[in-house]
Amino acid sequence: MYCKIQHLPVDICQPGSHRVSPRSRGIVRKLLLAVGVLAALHSTLTQTTYAQTRTRGRYLPLDQTVPPGMAGKWAGAQRGFVPVLQAVRVDAPQGGKVSYYTSPAAESVETESSAVVALQVGSVYRLKISEMPEYPGVELFPTVELIDRLHPPAGRETEFPVPIALTDEEISLAVSGRLVTKVVYLEQPDRADPIRRTDAARSEIAHPRENLLALADEKGRPMAIVRIGGREPDAGAINSGFYGVGAPVQLLKPATRSPKVVNP
Repeated sequence: MYCKIQHLPVDICQPGSHRVSPRSRGIVRKLLLAVGVLAALHSTLTQTTYAQTRTRGRYLPLDQTVPPGMAGKWAGAQRGFVPVLQAVRVDAPQGGKVSYYTSPAAESVETESSAVVALQVGSVYRLKISEMPEYPGVELFPTVELIDRLHPPAGRETEFPVPIALTDEEISLAVSGRLVTKVVYLEQPDRADPIRRTDAARSEIAHPRENLLALADEKGRPMAIVRIGGREPDAGAINSGFYGVGAPVQLLKPATRSPKVVNP
């Protein structure tokens, strides 16, 4: 049981640029991952005293252990919230298929890994990750809950998707029956590294009972909660709401090759 914070390269938000100008960095900033890897049911690992955390003088009543959909619902309750579509990209280590379920009846949109799709902010989506070359026969059913959006230059939204990268370590943990919880956040511009990096990801270990939403809030702006493992569909999956309540999915760009995410 452990937690880690996983950093993505700066060129995810600035393709083709080795250095980010202050103006550009203020428009589109580097995306990072705050990752909590939980070795048992997440509802039993974090007590309420850990969930109700203060950070930067603000009270945060939620953490990564709340039921899927709650954080998105709270985000939607904010004044002026508009349920816009946000570009998202899901990457498997060596490729594969990604299905996004769009209705409780298990209807879905299937894409290649690394394809860019648009998902609705404030909603939680059930996905299926399959046909991974290095994991024959393995199917994962993670959820992705968007709680905020990026603000890229107008007309370039598809160039700056929120990247959700699955690592070999996370897949192995999920296959063994463990739950992996990741919080994606947008880094503060004054902490962003202006130098383009070639490594796909670097990680640091955090306390397993930390409030990952609070950690992400300290470093920037929480964008999404990703949960991998823990549940698989059964004969009653449709009636139990396993596939979600339904939310729109738009295919924006075909899959392109992206760097492999590595562990520290």
